[in-house]
Amino acid sequence: MSAILDIYNSIANMEVGDIPCRDIDEAKLTIRDGDLPLRVLLPATEGDMEFVAIGTLQKVTWLIRDLCLFASVTKGSGVQDYSKAMVDYLDLYLEQIKSNRSPYAQCHISGVAVKMVPVKWGEQTYWGVDITLTVEEIL
Repeated sequence: MSAILDIYNSIANMEVGDIPCRDIDEAKLTIRDGDLPLRVLLPATEGDMEFVAIGTLQKVTWLIRDLCLFASVTKGSGVQDYSKAMVDYLDLYLEQIKSNRSPYAQCHISGVAVKMVPVKWGEQTYWGVDITLTVEEIL
């Protein structure tokens, strides 16, 4: 049986500076400016499964999206107001991944994809760091 919820919880509990995280059961489309910056683990997960022999599931490769929103694009004078904070956040995030490549038993992070882009969330667009983790879980 998959431990995907435990994997999510472990990633949500990962400390990246002092930025709080909303786990998949806490994600909301409405975010107050006072909540920013804020990490949101998205419940839109993809998975590829591999079988050995006939009918034996051996491994699931999960793509888990961890989004950090910094500020509405309408705040401040532009991305230059938040670019240093976003790069610093990314540096801290990668340090956490390097120090803990196995967020839960029987799984490991095998890849990280990063985008620093404006992100549409609910009714607003935010400056954000959009990270997709590739997590391989052995069943």
